Amino acid sequence: MAKIFIDTNIFLDMYRSNLPKDIKTIMQFLYKNKKYFITTEQSINEFSRNRYRILSETLDSFKNQTNIDKGASTFLRSLTSFKKYDESLKNFWAQRSKIIEEIGDKIENSQKDAIFSKFKKLCKLDNTILSTNEIIDSASRRKLAGNPPTSDKYTCGDEIIWESLLSYEIEHKEDLIVVSKDKTFADNSEFLSNEYNAKTGKALTICKDIIEAYRIVGVELPREIEQAEENLKWTDIIITALTNLGGEATLTEIYNEASDIIYYNDCQSKMKNKAKESTIRSVLQRFSSDIPSAYNGKKDLFHQISEGVWALKQ
Repeated sequence: MAKIFIDTNIFLDMYRSNLPKDIKTIMQFLYKNKKYFITTEQSINEFSRNRYRILSETLDSFKNQTNIDKGASTFLRSLTSFKKYDESLKNFWAQRSKIIEEIGDKIENSQKDAIFSKFKKLCKLDNTILSTNEIIDSASRRKLAGNPPTSDKYTCGDEIIWESLLSYEIEHKEDLIVVSKDKTFADNSEFLSNEYNAKTGKALTICKDIIEAYRIVGVELPREIEQAEENLKWTDIIITALTNLGGEATLTEIYNEASDIIYYNDCQSKMKNKAKESTIRSVLQRFSSDIPSAYNGKKDLFHQISEGVWALKQ
């Protein structure tokens, strides 16, 4: 039986652009098929560290974006409509405080963080490879030799993860599928595949999609899991497209840039999507409070400047 290792950043992406129901769908699917799932102690530690950073950045960003000047001149206060405005503002500040408190609570109490709680329940002793001294020593030697995977010059986290996977599979001798968007794996797939085969006698496959990995091992995928991953990734693609286009662009420019991103990232399912433009418009609307009839009410990512012109929310 093959094992599937899912890179930490795939899970961290759930904090950036997702719907709660999509997280629930994906995590339920992974838990149901956990016999294929494998992870490392290093990956769990990286998730814990980066979870704190991402939530802290989210909190700071929310505070900055919602910091409205509460002052008002005597003239403004004399207006007949000011009373309702003032009442609305008081309600706004009360709700703002609740959101800040809730995010802060999730930062300090990981048990109240649904994403982290589900991730931890997925990672058990029987599917987590511990970072032994031997693994860390091997990772350090790999770093000194300049062999991939390569972390930044100050750490060897990626090396520890790879050596952990190798150590486990040298004993168990199974095919391994790595799900990662990290170029460390994609750019060195031939080197890593050859090394894996030489040490285990088995095959290594590197892919970018959870659904692709589970298709490879023969798991039947319900439409809900495919749609959940689509929702997660389409927002990433559109955010990247708008960022590349300077933060603001016409729909035509977004379509063209998104198509290039899909092509260069080899997103097979999206290449086959004959309604890409309709999908992009739908995602823009569902993740924008400017379109109340379509807005999902969770992540407010995009701003409609005018008909056919969109920008990233500041």
